[in-house]
Amino acid sequence: MTGFPPSSGDGTLLAPSPRSTRLTDLRDRVQDVTVVHEIEPRRGRPDGTVAVAGLGALNLVVVRYGAQVTVDAFPTRNRFALTVPLGPMWVSAPEVAGEVLTSGFALAGDAHTVMRPDPHAGALVLSTRMSRVEEHLGTLLGRPPRTALRFLPPNAPAAGPAALLDSAWRAACLALADARAPLGPAVLRALEDQLLTAVLLGLPHTSSAELLDGPADEPADVVERARAWLEEHHAEPVTVADLARASGLGPRQLQAHFRRRLGTTPTAVLRDIRLGRAHRALLGADRTVAEIAHSCGFTHLSRFAQEYRARYGELPSETAHRRRPV
Repeated sequence: MTGFPPSSGDGTLLAPSPRSTRLTDLRDRVQDVTVVHEIEPRRGRPDGTVAVAGLGALNLVVVRYGAQVTVDAFPTRNRFALTVPLGPMWVSAPEVAGEVLTSGFALAGDAHTVMRPDPHAGALVLSTRMSRVEEHLGTLLGRPPRTALRFLPPNAPAAGPAALLDSAWRAACLALADARAPLGPAVLRALEDQLLTAVLLGLPHTSSAELLDGPADEPADVVERARAWLEEHHAEPVTVADLARASGLGPRQLQAHFRRRLGTTPTAVLRDIRLGRAHRALLGADRTVAEIAHSCGFTHLSRFAQEYRARYGELPSETAHRRRPV
């Protein structure tokens, strides 16, 4: 793997970074988009390169030092970092006592991970917020995981074969390397989701067994519960984030369930509920249009009138004129 062209973080390709003989320069370029670490020289004169690309919330880095070095990665804490050796790599971490690894592994969240990458083959690093990985795990499970997500040593069982992860990062690198223009949002999102899925299936972690069991809730159950919550709270200034918290899911998980089940978004469903309530109230209640609009959750009267007319073919005031006698 020769390394993809660097990116601005949104799929826009930039000129390749210059070679550097300063380990601090190489460290800083990698550390800016991954996790805190230190580098100590062991043998040879550094002559390294760094290539960076962004795929949505993910950062991908290919780094080569050109010399034998020791990389000491600090505990990742609230970040996730995957290291993929592009050549044999000596690794020392909790429950990994000086082993030579050739496949991807997660850096420890609460301890140091010490690595000696191949000086010329280098390594690929994928990093993002841990909350983004947890959110995607919830999407795969269809519900929040039973336990806090924590990645385990490489010798623990995973939900799927390691080849899933290998094929996913290679596909992402090839897509970036072949691009002649900035990648579109749909492509970036697809690559981001593909990599996160491969990480959660190909690496061992505390929810691997849950992934083998499959989703506990069908999307229909999740969506119906969310729709019922919207019916109950439609008059309040609710957001997708509010609905997601009430449903025990992340916003993206919830959006994905609505798209698969209904072909629409939670926001559109809330608008439909509010419009339906307003329509019934305009036909049967002796209140002003403004009072009814506000009671149904609409805060902008002009926008309410536009959306109402688009749905019912007439203005709210025209519906009110046809109100049934009380």
